[in-house]
Amino acid sequence: MKKTLLKQAWVFLLMLLFAACQQAPTGQEGALTVVNPVDNNAQPTVIYLVRHAEKDISDPGNQDPDLTSAGVARAEALRSLLEGQQVDALYATKYMRTKNTLKPIAESAQLEVQQYEAHDFKGITEKLLQNHAGQTVVVAGHSNTLLPLVEALGAKRPVSDISEQQYDYIFKVTVAPNGTATVETDKYGATSN
Repeated sequence: MKKTLLKQAWVFLLMLLFAACQQAPTGQEGALTVVNPVDNNAQPTVIYLVRHAEKDISDPGNQDPDLTSAGVARAEALRSLLEGQQVDALYATKYMRTKNTLKPIAESAQLEVQQYEAHDFKGITEKLLQNHAGQTVVVAGHSNTLLPLVEALGAKRPVSDISEQQYDYIFKVTVAPNGTATVETDKYGATSN
């Protein structure tokens, strides 16, 4: 009986010694490093800014016109341009023309178009950078709101203005995790008048 208890004590002590040898002291060579899962905040936030596509101007009294057939074609061209990219969120102002510019992407990506206030540049900037850090977002705005939004995101104004006849600009604003922003300018869809 004594031998059995003695063997059990030795086995217990050996197990403790083995366990103690397996743990490396922290802060010393050989210590284990725990790697966190992917941190979206370490990825840049990419925001595509577009003006709504061509709107129907046949009724000057209509404050909320829809897109023309050229506008619908441009909205589809936007979807094609961004096809293959992970789009995480869509934002448009309250108007039918901005929402319908994003409609093909919304249907394709099965995303809801979220509404923002057109001239609340600070509010939409905070929302984009806080709620979508490390993601890709597409925002549809207006000829007089896109450039102030580029600046609110921290990038330099890439063009002096956007005329009422220009619908083809797309601005890609990339905001690094440290807050620095760059902008790339391109055009898409059919050529504007």
